[in-house]
Amino acid sequence: MQPDRRDEYELRSVDFLGDQRELRVAALADLEAVGGKNYRAPQYEEASDSTGCVRVAVDQKGAVRDVHFRSDWRADLRPQALGPALLEAHKNANSAMMNSLALASLAEEERNAADGDDEPQEPRPLPEAPEPDIAEIWRMLSDVEDVMYRADKLSRETAADRVRTISSPIGHFQGTCEGRALTRITAELTLVDQADNEQLRSAALELFRRAEELTGRENL
Repeated sequence: MQPDRRDEYELRSVDFLGDQRELRVAALADLEAVGGKNYRAPQYEEASDSTGCVRVAVDQKGAVRDVHFRSDWRADLRPQALGPALLEAHKNANSAMMNSLALASLAEEERNAADGDDEPQEPRPLPEAPEPDIAEIWRMLSDVEDVMYRADKLSRETAADRVRTISSPIGHFQGTCEGRALTRITAELTLVDQADNEQLRSAALELFRRAEELTGRENL
């Protein structure tokens, strides 16, 4: 006897709804820990790499606002590990900001729910859409085909530019951008080993600025 496909679908739907409820309960617990429905996302989030030697601060758009190198970073990191540590701190800072923004959005939902009317309102009827004639349908199909053609052409034209390299002004750090993301940072060992922390900070800030310009957006 073959299993009823409808039963399988219903079981999957129940599991999905259960997962959603569990996620919301966990998110509400996280929100309560940071102030509940009155929580607002900070203007900046800062995070470090796993060693704590490098810290990066980003704003709500994901743009890098500051970089800090611990004064004794050489005690825990070799110069060749400084680039990956910088990238790790950058990713961690962006993850922290994304989490803060998600909690802020949830807090706003909770505020709106608390401020809402007790009495449910009748839903407004949707306006009836006019039936398009055959000429309108052909025009819409033609527009869709044109958009798809141009998108495919743009994709082919930019394929060679998806992996691009950047460098800080003097060359302390080099970066690799793939598509719209900064995916790799390396350090020039001699320059990094001879630089003081302020020189490293300036070089890192300039590298992130160039990456943001190259990828065409602030959130890397």
